[in-house]
Amino acid sequence: MLTPRSRSPSPAPAYSTSRILHIYNDSKLSDRHATITDADKSHPLYTLDQNSAGLFSKKPHMRISSSQASTIIGAVTFHSMSRRVDLEIHGHEVAFEPAGTLTTSYEYASLAFGDSLKWKRDGWGSNLVLVNSKKEWIARFDAASFALKKVGKLEIGNGGIAGVALDEIVVTGLAMVELENRKRTHSSAGAAAAGASAGAGGGCSC
Repeated sequence: MLTPRSRSPSPAPAYSTSRILHIYNDSKLSDRHATITDADKSHPLYTLDQNSAGLFSKKPHMRISSSQASTIIGAVTFHSMSRRVDLEIHGHEVAFEPAGTLTTSYEYASLAFGDSLKWKRDGWGSNLVLVNSKKEWIARFDAASFALKKVGKLEIGNGGIAGVALDEIVVTGLAMVELENRKRTHSSAGAAAAGASAGAGGGCSC
């Protein structure tokens, strides 16, 4: 179980429309620990503890905790031989699965919203959006591409969403962000290997 930072809890601000959460790595050199704050950037809501990627890394690979309740509210496990991702949210197992064979989108049966929700890319780049079965957006993730410590911001469309529903958005959103990170890492490694192979075989044999 994660131990939240010792900070006096302050009342969360009221919201009339959307709500912004900010995601920060706790170290410039490591993405293993992160903090998710409220809109004021100083009110911690969640902490993320992440194991390094790898075939023999400890499972679950991600654990998300409530900063105030000091309890783990979600866990994420990836599989090396499958695109399926196993989630656990407040003790309930949730299947986070590709929305199709060739798509990069992931969908799941939401316990909090009673609907099928889908995380997908929002335009080009690393931005993501969560939509319901009516294609109405529920949340958006905007990546902080050039920041040292900031991962990005998570915008909740309805600022009144809280409790288990907010926990679910955060857990599934962080899982989707990590999926995108792993895809980029895999693509970069593949490109580097291809380049090295081409360089090794590029000499003239005449």
